[in-house]
Amino acid sequence: EPQGDWYVPNKDFMLATLKKADTTGGYFMTDSSTWVAAKKELSNLAVLFRGDVMLVNTYNALKQAGLETDKKVLSKAFVDFVGGPEGQRIIGTFGTQMYGEPIYNDAVYAKPYDR
Repeated sequence: EPQGDWYVPNKDFMLATLKKADTTGGYFMTDSSTWVAAKKELSNLAVLFRGDVMLVNTYNALKQAGLETDKKVLSKAFVDFVGGPEGQRIIGTFGTQMYGEPIYNDAVYAKPYDR
């Protein structure tokens, strides 16, 4: 249980908390996409640690079993697209134009962390 004068609980959303840590000299754990999107605004923060299996947040594309035929076909097409080369290209490059690097990682990156 975190405690002590140094510990300041915060109930703001991710970006607001990052900005608060930046102005107060604090430490904060955030997701990589928020960091990439905001780091140009944060002059006093730097990444201290990343890449631990306990910190990586992987997403999975799932479809419900037993759906009626039309919905089953559509959901399978979506999962196939997201997991296929074009969907993975979109995921792996999303944000690059705006932030200079992608804000998400593709399945190849996530594979070693999948448990």
